[in-house]
Order: sequence, then structure tokens, then C-alpha cells
Amino acid sequence: MRQPLLFLIPVFCGLTASSALASGYDSGPQGARVLGLGGASTAYINSIASLSTNPGLLGQWADSLTRISIGGMGQIRRASFVGQDTYQRTDQDLVVQPGGYLYATHALNKRVALGLAVTTPYGYHTKWPSTWEGRSVIQESQLNTYFVQPTVGIRLNDNFSAGVGFVYAFGKYSQRSALGQYDDQAAQTQLSTSGSGFGVNAGLYGRSGDKLSFGISYRSSVQLKMNNGTLTTTGVPARDAGLAPAGSAFTTRITMPSTLSVGIADRITKKLLLTFDFSLSGWSSVDSLKLSVAATGNTPARTQSSVRRYEDALSFRVGTEYQVNPKLTVLGGFHYDETPVRDEYINPEFLDANRLGISAGLSYQLSSRLALEAAYAFDYSQLRTARVAPTNAKVSNVAGTYRMAVNTASMGIAVAF
Repeated sequence: MRQPLLFLIPVFCGLTASSALASGYDSGPQGARVLGLGGASTAYINSIASLSTNPGLLGQWADSLTRISIGGMGQIRRASFVGQDTYQRTDQDLVVQPGGYLYATHALNKRVALGLAVTTPYGYHTKWPSTWEGRSVIQESQLNTYFVQPTVGIRLNDNFSAGVGFVYAFGKYSQRSALGQYDDQAAQTQLSTSGSGFGVNAGLYGRSGDKLSFGISYRSSVQLKMNNGTLTTTGVPARDAGLAPAGSAFTTRITMPSTLSVGIADRITKKLLLTFDFSLSGWSSVDSLKLSVAATGNTPARTQSSVRRYEDALSFRVGTEYQVNPKLTVLGGFHYDETPVRDEYINPEFLDANRLGISAGLSYQLSSRLALEAAYAFDYSQLRTARVAPTNAKVSNVAGTYRMAVNTASMGIAVAF
């Protein structure tokens, strides 16, 4: 009766790797201007794209203007692998993970403002060559998320404001891998699912005079409840058809971690601003994941559990903004992101490591109420070595070393009227 589960182990272990974030599969700062700052935007008042980082900023925009910021993003994660036994190098296929953002704010009066943030904060697209040595672990995997955050901000006084946002999240996940016990390359297993969840984002903003300001925000964890999963197998010989049903339904949960952020912004001169952010992502609360597969034909219902034991992870970000002239502002940033993934849980579906990154951007005023914004960021990770534990079937991996780099670009416009 245990044989059918052997077809699910590679699939399920791949799925568990898709829930590692800290640096993780975060798509990066959700806005061109904050991307240029390296994401150091918890106390940054010059762009409404900071709304998703700290809702407490919203009360500071309680004036007569309606503000809108909209743009697109693209991210490329490239990883290479060198096998421990084969010494063969394999590069991931080049794929672009698209994203975008929309922000809007409008004041009801001088103290209360409403805001809306629509973002794609988490996601990735991993694609390895179909014949690489780890094809039975993963060939292709993709995660997309969409967050909608209506927000209320209150200006407590001239120097302090608070805000809270309600988060509705929707996510889609898919994966494909080979059944390595067969020579036929058509022997594959695929899964796809989608689901939604809810969360809260709250923050506070304050300033001391005109030069120094601070912000603190807390974003709760969001659990995506995925109840419509479909698991299919193809290319299985007729003699094994009973072990691998052509189609099965499953349910699962994928959790995004809570995040606590603290930031400072210091206006050094009239033209120069420095920003600093420190964040803690609560990944230690994510310990395991269960895949509940429904009964199909003679195959009974079963539950497969995978242990992850991730760790809390820190990130540190520094940004700078300099006004070259009344029309042009340039931005730069540096960040360090710590990974929550322990060495024994490295998985080629989604690779993660401690990362160092730099960014640059600009904002150009096309008119007094319209600005063009663009930014680019590059992250480079440490080398990670994965080892196979034959006695632990819940960790699906390929022995070897991995190296990863991430490129993110964004462009958008900001308008006030």
C-alpha cells in the first residue's frame, strides 16, 4: 500500500521548498522609486509606493491631492548547479517573472485618508533543462501572488500618523517533474492549485522637526488556503497504472511569514536624504506543510507531511536620494538579506541563500504633477552546497553546489491631481 506514495514524494518535497521567503521568493520592493532605494522605505515619505511597507505613512498624505502610482516589474533569477558526482554544470533556463503595482491615495479630510495598494509581492519561476540530472526532483515550478490592501490612515498631529490595512491575497502555484524510475521522458507528474488568504498590515510614522523621521510597521502572516489542487501523471506504463493514478485532487496550505520593520530617514541637506531599514521575518513559525490527496479509484486518500524547520531571517537596507535639479532625482541603495533555509533543506525548485544587493533608480518630473520613475537592482548570493540524506525521503534534493543571482527592474509613473 506504500508504493503509490513513492510517486508523490518528489512532488511534495518540491512544493515545500516554495514557501521560503526572508530574502526568499520576495519579488522585491513594490514600486520603482522604492526599488531604487534598495527597499529602505519604512520611513520614506516621498512615494506612495511606501504604502505597502508602512501604512502609517498614509496619514501624511491627507491633503487635497489624489495620488496614483502605477508600474510594471520584471525579475530574472538565474541559478547554476554543479553535480557532486558528475561535476557537470547545469544552468537554469532564462525566464522572466512579471509583476506590477498600483497605488492610490485620497484624503477624506485633513486628518483621514484612504489608500489602496495592489501588488505582486511574492513569486518566482524556476525552469531547469528537461534532461538535467535533477529532473526527478524538479523540472519547472512557478508561484504567483496578488495582494490587495485597502488602507485607512489617520494624521494624529502634524508630526505623527498611523494606518492600518486589510490584506486579501490570492496565489497560484504549479510544478512539473520527471518520474525518474522510467526511461521515457514523457513520464512526468504535474500539479497545480490556487487559493486565497487574509492578513493585516499596520504602521506608525513620526518625525522630529524637518530632518529626522522614523517608521515602524507590522505585517501579519498570510496563509493561502489551496483547496482545488489537481495532481496528474502521464507516461506511466500500463503495468504501474494502479500505482500512479492519472489524476487526483489535493488540498494544501502555503504560509507567508509575518514581518516587523523599523526605519529611519535623515535629511542630511536640502537635496540629500538617507534612509535605513531593519526587518525581521518570522519564518520560525513555518515548521511543516501537509499535502492531503483525495482517494482515486483503488488508491486510498493519504496525507503526506514534510518538515521544514525554517529560521527567522533578518534584512538590512540603506537607501539614498539626491535631487540633482528640480526635475531629476536619483536614487541608490544597498541591502543584505538573510535566508531562512537551512543547508539540509536546500532544494533546486527554489534556491535561496544569504544575498548582497545594490540598486539604482531615478525620478524625472515630466510636469509639476506627473513623474516618470525607473529602477534596477542586482543581488548576488553565497555559494550553497546540498547533500542528499538517503534516510530522509521527506527532503528531495540533488547533491552538488548552487550559485544564484537575481536581476529586478521596474518602471512606472506617479501622478497627483
